[in-house]
Amino acid sequence: MTKTSLAIYLVVMFGLLVGLAYAAWRRKQRMQESQFSEPLEALEFFGELLTSAKIQYVATTFAANALERINAYGLGHRGFGQLLVFTEGALIVRNGERPLALDRTQLLSVSKTQTVIDKSVEPNGLLSISWLQDNVELASHLRLVDSNATGSVIKSFESIITREASK
Repeated sequence: MTKTSLAIYLVVMFGLLVGLAYAAWRRKQRMQESQFSEPLEALEFFGELLTSAKIQYVATTFAANALERINAYGLGHRGFGQLLVFTEGALIVRNGERPLALDRTQLLSVSKTQTVIDKSVEPNGLLSISWLQDNVELASHLRLVDSNATGSVIKSFESIITREASK
């Protein structure tokens, strides 16, 4: 086999592997999109701003399986952005991606964790927000750029979750 034919063979094989990986990603995305509808991009009414923080969006997963990334509706891409917690819910605004709005009726809990999918940080370095979308329990995992803001963010979430639970 000559060098040229070997190079052509390797380029074709690489192209096939990239194509198979892309097809698998799209198949997983379509399967997840069939399980729940597209999340909101904005709330009808935000209410009063309780707190905000700069974040690194890590992933959204199924709450029962923190190792399975949600690819559907653009939730599979990590990046930097901002978290805004209002009296009526929360808004995760990611740079270059569609926003994710969580109405307070969707919110289940907020907690700190250390590991999700392929990201492991110091103990309690990630914030996990559990929420419902069409009766499917999901969890969005964030890393706050300023770890000193974690307490106020958790307190804000707990206040709106508690208020919703008491209704």
